[in-house]
Amino acid sequence: MRNVVLWVFVLFMPCFLFAAGDGSNVDIVERTINFIIFFALVYYFAADKIKEIFSNRKAEIATSLTKIQERLQDTNKEKQKAIKSLEDTKRAANEIIETAKKEAEMISKRFDDNVKIEIESLVKQFNDNIAIERRRVEKAIVSDVIDEFLNKDSISLNENALIQTLLKRTH
Repeated sequence: MRNVVLWVFVLFMPCFLFAAGDGSNVDIVERTINFIIFFALVYYFAADKIKEIFSNRKAEIATSLTKIQERLQDTNKEKQKAIKSLEDTKRAANEIIETAKKEAEMISKRFDDNVKIEIESLVKQFNDNIAIERRRVEKAIVSDVIDEFLNKDSISLNENALIQTLLKRTH
């Protein structure tokens, strides 16, 4: 009610301050009474509807604000989920990288071991081939020497001389 009186005073202030005339035409009282009656009728018929409109608007704003806050909370939850998912993904990526490094080291070590084994096998095979070739050459030399001595009928050799000749040929 206090607000109503204040508004009425504010609305009629210009009438009192800017009233023009010489005083002969004084109908300010009638106009004021008409305005008060008009304002009272408007207030009587429209006040509840205006209050209802503003209450509804206030409720709509409150509902809208609540929905916005809920969406903001949902967005924050989604953001936290996304951040957690990103961290999990980074952690998984780091684990995959570490696993790949370990596998690469294991494969490299296995490859190195296989190469060493193969090199040792090739060296052994080479040494075996050398030994086989040496025996073959020795047999060929022994065979040549024996054939040479056996083909010569006029030369007679004893056993020690034959062994000495063979030893000289092999060295």
